[in-house]
Amino acid sequence: MNAHFSHRPIIAAILATLVASTGCQNDTGNGALIGAGGGALAGGLIGGWEGAAIGAGAGAIGGAVVGNLMDNSKSKELAQSDAKAAAQTQEQIAQEQLKQEKLKTQQLEAQLKQSQQSGSSVPPTP
Repeated sequence: MNAHFSHRPIIAAILATLVASTGCQNDTGNGALIGAGGGALAGGLIGGWEGAAIGAGAGAIGGAVVGNLMDNSKSKELAQSDAKAAAQTQEQIAQEQLKQEKLKTQQLEAQLKQSQQSGSSVPPTP
């Protein structure tokens, strides 16, 4: 082999591909994988196997931190959205109950008016 040929780029590319080729269910895991892949690539180009291992570890930690911040932000947005939907549902329930009460009141008023016109002294039943 040529003494000037370096395996570093090939090693780094293989490590980066292996690490980044799998996906996770959340941004924390994805960030760790992407960070590890990027760190392995950079470290492999700079320092061979040892650099790739160090870069992968550092990249995984950094990526996980950023991904976790993104997950927390999404969780807060989802909780706010759920709370807003619950408040709207409660308001809709209250409006429906108010509508039903108004309808009952109108029915009772109509019965009272009928009984007054017929001369009956017995109050209507609800």
